[in-house]
Amino acid sequence: MDIFVKFRENLEIYKSMGLNPLSLATGCAVKVDLIETVYPALEKLRKDLEKRNIYILPREDADIFISTEKIIHRRLINGGEFDADRAISLIQVNQETAGDPKAFANFLYNAYTSIKTNRKLTIGKGHSIVTTKMDGEVAVLDLFRLEGKLEKSYTVANNDTIQIVDPLDNPGSQTQVDVAISNSLNDLFAKGVFQDLTVIPVADAPNEELKDKLLKNYENFTRKYNMELKNDVQPSTKTLMMGATVIGKSDHELPTFYDQVDENMVIVTTRYFGELTPINVHLWVLAVPELVELMESRGISFSKLKEVKIQALRVMSRPNVHVAKIIYNHLPEFGKAFYKEDHIAMTTDVTGPGIFVIKEFAEKAKVNVELDSIPVINRDICEFATENFIIPNSTIGTNGATVMFVNKKVADQLLDELEKVGESPQVIGRVVGKGNGTVTVPPYITKLIRRDSVLKQFKIKE
Repeated sequence: MDIFVKFRENLEIYKSMGLNPLSLATGCAVKVDLIETVYPALEKLRKDLEKRNIYILPREDADIFISTEKIIHRRLINGGEFDADRAISLIQVNQETAGDPKAFANFLYNAYTSIKTNRKLTIGKGHSIVTTKMDGEVAVLDLFRLEGKLEKSYTVANNDTIQIVDPLDNPGSQTQVDVAISNSLNDLFAKGVFQDLTVIPVADAPNEELKDKLLKNYENFTRKYNMELKNDVQPSTKTLMMGATVIGKSDHELPTFYDQVDENMVIVTTRYFGELTPINVHLWVLAVPELVELMESRGISFSKLKEVKIQALRVMSRPNVHVAKIIYNHLPEFGKAFYKEDHIAMTTDVTGPGIFVIKEFAEKAKVNVELDSIPVINRDICEFATENFIIPNSTIGTNGATVMFVNKKVADQLLDELEKVGESPQVIGRVVGKGNGTVTVPPYITKLIRRDSVLKQFKIKE
């Protein structure tokens, strides 16, 4: 079948569900903007919530707490009663709420105070996405009550969702769900966590038939990768949503040694960034065929674009458990000391915010960083995407690369080990010393990112 015909047919399928792929960003691009909405809202909220004995932790990839003998999980949709100690939240809001920090703060306040608990409640991780449906707002709240003695391990919990990965694919395909679950697991894997993995689906759809199909795909994924599946109550907004709350354990310390990051450390990435860019370019080239000629005038053939898109989908749908095991092996055992020349100090994964995550973690570690390169999946396609306003930040990904701050000695070992498991690792920069989190980047960042609110977070080399 002609690919343009296939695209038009799929466009009609999504439109019949009340979705327009051309107005939806794919993958993690659909997150509520951190800089302009989420962070201002959290600043506004924090003190008011603390008066209600609710505490929001500083941004972390996942919620981390010491395991107890008994951990009781309960999911609530839009609130309810449960004596919880910890919570992680998925917030879906419409475009109007997502664009207004005050409105978003009000939604968060109502969501968090809707949890009726007699205990101090810690919000360890929050995830928020945008829907085009005005009445599609929902709060999915996964709660944990901790009972019994402390154990010698950490429990790590995360949630993540997407709405669509590849608009050319059917909404109920296995690939869409594989990417969604892998993306949620990636925040655990980036911390070296891969033991006792449990997947709790988050799935919604415009009709029950598609919702059942999505949930069947979760069974296929967890069976394939030998993970526990726990079915639970689901949102019912009739919007297309797929993701998961995931829980795992580790009997090693985690790479959150922010105060140990120093000028003898470099930044290693497991692979390139920007997997969502070729998917978005492919989408828009099919929607606006005139772009094909413009793209080919830049030396990018349609067949090359398709090849890079297939490459992106392949790496996004593969869970990075092999990376988790390598990270785990470079961490001290639970309760043991950290040594800079033996262990990984700090990690994160590159998803919705793109390379902005490096800025966030430089601030967390109170160090200044200089990047020598920004490796993207295909430089020509990424530059074409930003130049033509197809995607404002071509470094974003879903189930993306992991970046690690490590001593140079550890970096050499990591590069070798990551290559052996099929990754494409490289050293992309270094820590230049203690500081306020300044990240100096190459001048060509302006060809990869068009959003001023993101660019101004970096110091661009002369």
